[in-house]
Amino acid sequence: MKCSLLIAAVGSIATSPVSSPSFVSQFQGTPFVLTHETPKVSRTLVISISMGETEHTENHGSLTIEGTARWRPANPSAPGQPWVTARVGSGEGQPWSAAAVLDTPDAPVPLLVMESLQVNCNTGDVCEIPVTVEFEFQDGGIEGTVEMEWKATSSMELWNDDELPQGYSVTITERGEEPTP
Repeated sequence: MKCSLLIAAVGSIATSPVSSPSFVSQFQGTPFVLTHETPKVSRTLVISISMGETEHTENHGSLTIEGTARWRPANPSAPGQPWVTARVGSGEGQPWSAAAVLDTPDAPVPLLVMESLQVNCNTGDVCEIPVTVEFEFQDGGIEGTVEMEWKATSSMELWNDDELPQGYSVTITERGEEPTP
């Protein structure tokens, strides 16, 4: 029994597709404030992949959104616990989300949400993946503000290639901005 499991595991590893090392890119988002009057903020990020010189066209990876929320209540002794939600989606399937309760005034509360990315690009092309990032404040009737800081990190790989080709790059920009490597 143990021998057959070992053979099955080795066979699975031997037939798994090869992936290149990851190409990691980061984007520092502009901080903003969520309020009772403006409870939701959306940003459109564009993941741009420059293929360089490669025969392989299938890119896969992830986009990670990391946020830090700080609850600034108008009345610190008011009862209740507001919360904040982060969502990320590339238009395929339901967006992924994460929520956090803001139970301590002025304390940093982390949020982390990830989205899988996959795109086929032709050799020499630049492919773009638009991604929507949303942050939403649920105040529960409690007056105050949420100060948000956030960043995005992408990690992309090429399927069926054991190294990244010359000229391969990935950038993250906010829609309307020029890409920066």
